[in-house]
Amino acid sequence: MRSIRSFANDDRHVMVKHSTIYPSPEELEAVQNMVSTVECALKHVSDWLDETNKGTKTESETEVKKDEAVDTYSKDQGGRTLCGVMRIGLVAKGLLIKDDMDLELVLMCKDKPTETLLNTVKDNLPIQIQKLTEEKYQVEQCVDEASIIIRNTKEPTLTLKVILTSPLIRDELEKKDGEKVVMKDPPDLLDRQKCLNALASLRHAKWFQARANGLKSCVIVLRILRDLCNRVPTWAPLKGWPLELICEKSIGTCNRPLGAGEALRRVMECLASGILLPGGPGLHDPCERDPTDALSYMTIQQKEDITHSAQHALRLSAFGQIYKVLEMDPLPSSKPFQKYSWSVTDKEGAGSSALKRPFEDGLGDDKDPNKKMKRNLRKILDSKAIDLMNALMRLNQIRPGLQYKLLSQSGPVHAPVFTMSVDVDGTTYEASGPSKKTAKLHVAVKVLQAMGYPTGFDADIECMSSDEKSDNEGKNETVSSNSSNNTGNSTTETSSTLEVRTQGPILTASGKNPVMELNEKRRGLKYELISETGGSHDKRFVMEVEVDGQKFRGAGPNKKVAKASAALAALEKLFSGPNAANNKKKKIIPQAKGVVNTAVSAAVQAVRGRGRGTLTRGAFVGATAAPGYIAPGLYTVSGNITRV
Repeated sequence: MRSIRSFANDDRHVMVKHSTIYPSPEELEAVQNMVSTVECALKHVSDWLDETNKGTKTESETEVKKDEAVDTYSKDQGGRTLCGVMRIGLVAKGLLIKDDMDLELVLMCKDKPTETLLNTVKDNLPIQIQKLTEEKYQVEQCVDEASIIIRNTKEPTLTLKVILTSPLIRDELEKKDGEKVVMKDPPDLLDRQKCLNALASLRHAKWFQARANGLKSCVIVLRILRDLCNRVPTWAPLKGWPLELICEKSIGTCNRPLGAGEALRRVMECLASGILLPGGPGLHDPCERDPTDALSYMTIQQKEDITHSAQHALRLSAFGQIYKVLEMDPLPSSKPFQKYSWSVTDKEGAGSSALKRPFEDGLGDDKDPNKKMKRNLRKILDSKAIDLMNALMRLNQIRPGLQYKLLSQSGPVHAPVFTMSVDVDGTTYEASGPSKKTAKLHVAVKVLQAMGYPTGFDADIECMSSDEKSDNEGKNETVSSNSSNNTGNSTTETSSTLEVRTQGPILTASGKNPVMELNEKRRGLKYELISETGGSHDKRFVMEVEVDGQKFRGAGPNKKVAKASAALAALEKLFSGPNAANNKKKKIIPQAKGVVNTAVSAAVQAVRGRGRGTLTRGAFVGATAAPGYIAPGLYTVSGNITRV
């Protein structure tokens, strides 16, 4: 399964590509003006036709008797001649892209549309347009397409097609007195198939608005794929209604909303799986009464070519090269790699020469590599502390219960700008950001600056007063390590207190986790939760551990820190200073001089068996072996281990 970060990278590329193919605001405004003007003009044409028909009907009624038979074709069925005008195609679905803006309208007629009606509408339409706007439009008829073509005369150049159709075209047979009677068609009837296609486009637009418009990223992916169909001839046969069905089915069957990059990959996966190939499930058309395959017009070769191209695009996307599919330049990484200035030492003690820092860059008095390691470790812990305790968390500790409000949201879909506000002591602070979370963080920084708190968290930890520490508003917690003797021993309190950074881990003097180091010395210890106090935003836990009959307690904002504090208290009490020699379980093998001393140290490191290499540096060769790691009955001679 791909990581979320790779999908985020795909999202960035898809949204940038979408911004380049999406029409400009000027183009969208021109489209809206042209479509609205033509719709209003057609409404006026319909009114004019009704007035003309009423005048003709009044004159004819004076000459025709009421009981005279009327031919079925010319019989007045009531209602307007032009029933209405509807948007279809890209305008209705919102799929317009640059250099591909085909505008279409359907003019619904009461009767079957004829060439005479087409000429009448074409002649009166320019007159009605001139009454509505000063812009010039060219109007011409296209009998073969059963439509009227309208073009504007200024940039951007747009073409609008108005197709005439009627519901009677689809319903050829009507019932009358229980019998089926075939209606008589007018002699100049327009192309039946063009009218049927217009009715199908109207059903497609209604289906798309009901099923696909509500799916997240569906419209964006469709615009991207329509651009792909225009650029790559292999994909051209899939353009239109089949592509919309595939995208809706691919994205709509997922159980969660998808981002633009992941939604595009899911569509490619469906096509690459072979659903277009012969023997596959096909593509059911939900807008037809009879079972219909929406891909029936495609040849086998076209289906195979599209499947092969989808598989290739899926491979490129899997290897982080989606920009090749979109034909765009790769975007720079949003999170550049951070290079650290400190060196890394491997387990064998050999440093990595490529990452080592020049010797003259370090301090003159820090020649001990252990001191450098501790100093670098402290820098890492400080940087983590800044990340984990941000301004929003600190403000919540100082003033819990603040209510953040969303004031506004602006900007395009792929680059929104949120404005958040918060009211503190009657003063309202506002800030903006690319997300609500970032905007809230910016607001918190403003509030902290206004209240006089520095924004550098390291400086906050250094400069906090004792009053702030007692009120739990800072980032340091003072943990007093109390040790009590069990069953007859008097309670003993440690004289030193441990200041624990709540943001970073607690470490011993040797740089280890206190719980792990104590477990190495005393196995099977149990930690018990003594108390849990504080609210949801300021918890405090107290843990207790019993070691050699003595109990040690530690406190912290969570159980992990409290356990580490208790373990650290036990280590400092029992295994540091003069108490270290009295609490060792096993006898220490006397240290010899010369070669024997080195051999014993090497054997101790080998028997420990915890994956650590034998250290040969002078500072560790003569060190006392840790208790509890040399099994009884073993002795060493010249570095070899022999069982007695």
